[in-house]
Parts: sequence; structure tokens; C-alpha cells
Amino acid sequence: MSIYVDGSTHPTNPGPGGFAVVALNYDNKVIFCHQEQVLYTTNNAMELSACLYALITFGKQEDWYTSIPIVYSDSAYAINTLMTWKNNWKQNNWLKSDNKEPENLQLIKLYDIIESKGYRIELKKIKGHSGLLGNEIADALASGRMTKNEVLKKYG
Repeated sequence: MSIYVDGSTHPTNPGPGGFAVVALNYDNKVIFCHQEQVLYTTNNAMELSACLYALITFGKQEDWYTSIPIVYSDSAYAINTLMTWKNNWKQNNWLKSDNKEPENLQLIKLYDIIESKGYRIELKKIKGHSGLLGNEIADALASGRMTKNEVLKKYG
């Protein structure tokens, strides 16, 4: 199974946006997809929301078949925030090195709380808009260009 996440705002950032999580089987058939749309947000908040949703949905240890699920994202910000910076900020009382609070701190803390309950995913960076089917579907869902039903009908 391959899991892809994406977040989006359009036409402005901040502005209307959404996020999506898509899982494909080994035949590149969509076996799971989720999308949420919001009226006012930022692209980075949506990228983090997508990772958080993937953590909750696929990160439960009892559900792992062989290893920690790998989740692919085209957001360097989300990956760096959740895999590296979060731990440093937590050790520094949730402050960055400039003693300012990180943006999207509520989402980051929630991710940390879920992880503390034994949930795990491995986030890997991919290049966006490079033709990877899962990433393209997640982008179409996050941006609202496709609905879940359209994705399942075409790719499921």
C-alpha cells in the first residue's frame, strides 16, 4: 500500500483550502481516499492536517502488517516540522530558536499527542506535480478539482 497526502489553498494563501489522504494498493487502485475542504486556512495548515489525518488513520501500531506505514508528501515544510523541528521545539517549551511560537502549533501539538499514544508513520518527501498517481490524486482532492466519488469511480 502507498499512502499520499496533500494540502492546498486556492486562489489565495491564506484562503479557501483543503487536504486529502489517498491510499493505493500495489496495482495502483485507490483503496482509500479522504478529503476535507475549509473556508479559510493556509496551505501549510492543510499540509499538516493531511499528515495528522494519515497518522490517525494508518498509524495505529496494531494495524501494521510488517512495518511503520510510509506516507508520501510533497511538502518539505510538513515533513521537516513533524519529523525534525517538532522535537526541538518541544524540548524548548514549544518555542523556535528565535523564542517565537511556531505557526500551526495546535496541529503540531496534536500530532505529538497522537504519537505519544503509540501511533507512527514515516513521512517521505516526493516531488510534487511529477506524475506520481497518488500525489496527483491527492492534489486533485485537496484542491477540490475532484470529489471522493469521482476518484473512486475512476481509480478505485
